[in-house]
Amino acid sequence: MVSRQQANYEKLFQLAVPLYCPTEDQDGNLYTVSTNGDVYQVTEGQMEVAFTTGGQPTGLVFDMQGSSFIADQAHQAILSQTVTDNRIEITPVIKDFDGNALKGPNSMILSEKNNALFFTDSGPMGETSLENATGSVFAIDLGVSMLKPVIYNKLAYPSGLALSNDENLIYVSETYANRILRIVCHSSGVYHTSVFHQFSGRLGPTALAMHPSGRLYAARYDFNECSKNGVISILNENGELEGELLVQDCPEITGLYFSKVQDDILYATESTSNSLLKIQVNQNN
Repeated sequence: MVSRQQANYEKLFQLAVPLYCPTEDQDGNLYTVSTNGDVYQVTEGQMEVAFTTGGQPTGLVFDMQGSSFIADQAHQAILSQTVTDNRIEITPVIKDFDGNALKGPNSMILSEKNNALFFTDSGPMGETSLENATGSVFAIDLGVSMLKPVIYNKLAYPSGLALSNDENLIYVSETYANRILRIVCHSSGVYHTSVFHQFSGRLGPTALAMHPSGRLYAARYDFNECSKNGVISILNENGELEGELLVQDCPEITGLYFSKVQDDILYATESTSNSLLKIQVNQNN
């Protein structure tokens, strides 16, 4: 029997624009991005603009040195943000593959073990769909700055990504196919993909987060016209559904992130309320 319970959450911030991709830097500082072009940092209970891309960022990750990579839909590129002589510099890292422009990067994960940045290339919501399954997953080898396709032009709106705790497995939420894929990363550089879990109902998973226990949390997005509440499904390492968190009045969850500071805190972003949520996760879940 799958346990279902109401999520204990609070809205930390609510803006006039949609928020995406809650994340923390190496020092545990909380960030989120908005499609108005801004990257926000939460400082002493306030959300302030850290920098802007001039585009529509939907993904953000930090490396060990404090620099960041940004997935930007409007620029159709992966951007790099660095600080030089107290000046913030933003430069494109990847804009195309084999001469073909990216559709619009969505989400990213950084694997220190593989020295690679993985990202989904989905385009705007609906551009890649069941009728036009041309979304991709790419890997950037950071050692030699080389782009490699992991799954190329075959996915129906690939969105969120998560990394297993040992960094040997990548999980991809393929929203319009309503499923989660699992990619095995071999040391030889070969990738093997399979279906990890197939959902039914709602639109599909949009965001993933890996708990230190090895459980995968998946945001089950649905349109506000169809569902009043949000659902976060909890899967074990075998892809079996163990439980669900019901997030009241938040059906369009776009981002999930477990805090490095407190692993019982799950941050989420939600589009109907344009808000950043802080969810208290029971240690038993």
